[in-house]
Amino acid sequence: MPTDDVIDLFTTIPLWLVVGIRTYQEIRDRKQDRDTARTSGKRAILATFAALAAGATLRLSFIEDFLNQHTGLHDAAVLPKHLAVMVACILLVGWVESVVPPLEEEPAWRRWVSFKPRMVFLLGTSIAASLVFPFSSPSVIAPDGSADFASAQYGNVAGTVHLALYLLTMGAALAPSALLCLTVARRTDDRLLRLCMRLMAAGAGTGTFYPVYRLSFLVCGFTDWTFPLSEGEFHRGGSLLQMVTILLVIIGSSVRAAELLIRALQHRHGLLALRPLWEELVSVLPSDVILRRLQETDSPREERRRARDLYDRLDKRVVDISDAWFTLLPWISQDVHRQALDIAHSAGLRGDDARAAREAITLRVARRKAVEGEEPATYAAGSQMPMHNDLLANAAWLARVAHHYTSPSLAEAAAELSGRQAPQEVAV
Repeated sequence: MPTDDVIDLFTTIPLWLVVGIRTYQEIRDRKQDRDTARTSGKRAILATFAALAAGATLRLSFIEDFLNQHTGLHDAAVLPKHLAVMVACILLVGWVESVVPPLEEEPAWRRWVSFKPRMVFLLGTSIAASLVFPFSSPSVIAPDGSADFASAQYGNVAGTVHLALYLLTMGAALAPSALLCLTVARRTDDRLLRLCMRLMAAGAGTGTFYPVYRLSFLVCGFTDWTFPLSEGEFHRGGSLLQMVTILLVIIGSSVRAAELLIRALQHRHGLLALRPLWEELVSVLPSDVILRRLQETDSPREERRRARDLYDRLDKRVVDISDAWFTLLPWISQDVHRQALDIAHSAGLRGDDARAAREAITLRVARRKAVEGEEPATYAAGSQMPMHNDLLANAAWLARVAHHYTSPSLAEAAAELSGRQAPQEVAV
């Protein structure tokens, strides 16, 4: 396989992976009737990556050879490849511009990258590049065995004009894209969005060097200057510039997606960690709630497999445990509360672990008393589950409680405490 193809695969494969993932998300959003305004940005970046992936695929030698053989046209892949990249670059400008937080007064240059100027510029350069393309020189074979269209245009007017239009369109799109990304990073307070935009700005900024790099080679064809790199080094350098540009844009645009994936994994972990505690405590809730949960809840095996609605399912589980906790409060006496902490300390637990173990023990004791129909405590401890505004924080605390709730030694201690504990009356 030619060296250029090996380098190109490092961009082509990630691009198609991104297109596939974003297409799946788009289909899912449509099925769930998501807000159109909310998904329009996703569709715009999907179109950008789809055009870029198509252009990257057409750069591969075996794809070029296939199209040449089956169309009977020389360089059949070159023009659509260039047009696809031009479209992708213009689409990228539009997507970045759409996410820029607005100000009352925008810089004058912003008018030149608005929708109408972008489309006029793209149509003009695309038509001109297509018209001069048939008069360009046929590709030559590069030292690594790949088809080399750019070297064949060395000193050729039509081919140089075509490549100049292609490269200038790319540069004219990537330079404002980098500036717009930096504008977003400067105006937003969202840490992840800022990181996303800075990475994309680095990618677009790197990409602006590609037209300069290629054009400098073409200029040498009409002067007495000698390009400082060999033909193989020149092509390898261009492929590396493209790879760095595309990978930085992919990584930058995927930062928030990575955050969503991490949060989904955290939600799943919390859901599974809370199941043992939930199964125990849900039995003290009203019968209609128990029936509804039995109908809605998956089996343990299905729950491990199911990846949808993780946030909502975890939220329901936390609410159920919180409601059950509140229901059991009357059976948690002050003495039980104090003795449970002593048991936790005796087990060598300290800090948050000791407090979580105390709650686990008191919940076991209270549940047993409630189920057996004992009278509530005369002097209830009145302690409630510490709640936060963050679902993951609540789930993390309850997961710690659930861990101690299932501890055999603490369960045995809770059983002993439940058996010997009797409410203490105060003499009047």
